Amino acid sequence: MDEIELGSRIAYWRERRGVTQRLLADRIGRSKSWVEKVEAGKRSANRLPILLTICKELRIDLPVLIGRDLARDTRQCIDDVQVDTIRGALECYDAIRSEIPDGYNVDVARLRRQVSYVWSAFELADYQVVSQLLPELLLDAQRSNVIEESGETARILVEVYQISASTLRKLGEHHLAWLAGDRGVTLAERCGNSIFSALTGFRVANALMSIGRSRAAFDLNVSYALRLETALRTEADRSVYGHVLLQAAMAAASGGDAIGVRDMIREAKSVARHVPDRANHYRLSFGPTNVGLHHVAALVGLGEGGLAVEIASGIDETGIATLRRERRATYLIDIARGHSQWGMRDEALGKLLEAEALAPREVNCRPVARSIIANLIERSRGTPPSTLRALAERSGVTT
Repeated sequence: MDEIELGSRIAYWRERRGVTQRLLADRIGRSKSWVEKVEAGKRSANRLPILLTICKELRIDLPVLIGRDLARDTRQCIDDVQVDTIRGALECYDAIRSEIPDGYNVDVARLRRQVSYVWSAFELADYQVVSQLLPELLLDAQRSNVIEESGETARILVEVYQISASTLRKLGEHHLAWLAGDRGVTLAERCGNSIFSALTGFRVANALMSIGRSRAAFDLNVSYALRLETALRTEADRSVYGHVLLQAAMAAASGGDAIGVRDMIREAKSVARHVPDRANHYRLSFGPTNVGLHHVAALVGLGEGGLAVEIASGIDETGIATLRRERRATYLIDIARGHSQWGMRDEALGKLLEAEALAPREVNCRPVARSIIANLIERSRGTPPSTLRALAERSGVTT
């Protein structure tokens, strides 16, 4: 992010919080002139300690301030070799045919079982397993489709691209997530499958959002929603349509568009009345409860932590219990972010520990969770609590 963009985002959140330049300067131990120059892009504030101090005073967390997800900063869940293998498979797809080993046999049934297994690992938030299996699965799916070029091998490969995009984004490899999603969209469009195009397309949009292109992400999601809206025949179709609306809401939140969040969530709620929580079509977990969870996440994305926590208190716990482990743990991290934005550090830590007990890798592997931990340590008065220090150690966060 350049200095002008960062400065404008600081000014945006300062004004939104009703804080003058003088007051912000006094609170962070700087001069009013320094704040003016930062907001004008004439002076840099792009150092982590300064950014965290500004976040504390404006009651937002770092991803909200910089308008993008954090990049990968750990190798314990996906190492550089795995990333390079995935990158090679994605970037050199056209060369796959010349690199197929002699005697390679296409086994569609085995591929389908592997895809199902990796999806299950993803739903359990076991990213170490996913990242270990994904490079070879991606190569196998690509080779099989090059050799056979059937509708079944194409569908399998599209799914593998979806898993790749979702996993890479979660673990902070945003540009690779975009590339995987883009590959999947191209193949789904070639197959003429609008549902698979949307399922892969919203993952492209999420990758765009992660690198700071919130408006492009919102527009892309809305375009897929409009394509689906006129042909909703089944409960599964409605699940995809509703989920794309939720992703549009998240993109709107990332761009500070509260009206966009309101409109997308309202439409998704209407769709969810026709889809039960337990449906889990296309592994989306779309239903009334998941709409509520995304509403909370969107409010956190807007920096409205207090309101997010208030909305969360009204969500039915029975519905939450029906959702996959990854989704529930993500929700707990969102609530932790909300508490942190609200200045409720003990409550934020409690939710992080709850998320870790449910799905350890969701906390230990994801940059956003590790950012909350670092933020809580930065804002601790004196020595951080022992439970927070232990969590930081487990997550590879420097105390």
